[in-house]
Amino acid sequence: MKLSNIAKHACISVALVSGLVVSGTASALQPGGGGSGSSCSVTRASGSGAVFYVPRGGSGTYNILGWGNGTGGFSSTYRGLLTAAAEECVLVAAATTSSSGNGRAVESAVNQAKSRYSSIVGSNPKVCTSGHSQGGGGAFNAANRLDADCVIAVQPDTVFTTRIDRAVSSDTDVVCIFSSADTLAPAFPLNGSNCRRNSSRYTQESTSGTHFTPISGSGGAVGTKMREYINRWLVD
Repeated sequence: MKLSNIAKHACISVALVSGLVVSGTASALQPGGGGSGSSCSVTRASGSGAVFYVPRGGSGTYNILGWGNGTGGFSSTYRGLLTAAAEECVLVAAATTSSSGNGRAVESAVNQAKSRYSSIVGSNPKVCTSGHSQGGGGAFNAANRLDADCVIAVQPDTVFTTRIDRAVSSDTDVVCIFSSADTLAPAFPLNGSNCRRNSSRYTQESTSGTHFTPISGSGGAVGTKMREYINRWLVD
């Protein structure tokens, strides 16, 4: 990797690790600015290498969003974004690792959620894999491991920090969300084409914001677009 690219991703790591470390105990969370359809309160609980954002309310039965962090980040870095996602009445199973590109940690988090929360997710919940930057690229790899129904990749890096190992299933819905002021993982010239090449059912979205928008509050325009697809694909 060229020195300039190493510097760029070192900056990502520094910014992402600035979030608070996740507590090992369950705690009730305040609303994080979910979309207009949100109706669930959220409790956060720790697992093995995973943190769960558990909804309460709505139908009482929930599908699962598996989450992978950006390089150097942790689930607490995205606490506002993930709380807002869970408020849409989905169970968020977030890996705690700062290196989520291969999809294994997200696979583990989702499988733990299926077992631990079987009473509220049922025997065959829909699963969508998601993540930011390295985790966004890794969402494709996690989807293949889990045979996921959908992928919501947030500003995915598919060039420097991870590679998409193979195309997802032909019946897996995919959206890649990019931002107009993102200079670290822009759609052009490679990330958008890599996403498209590895999906048969592909949508590409462009929002305002920089690469660090998802770690602030509920994620700005990026978070709004992410929740739009959560509602479209995971909220029954």
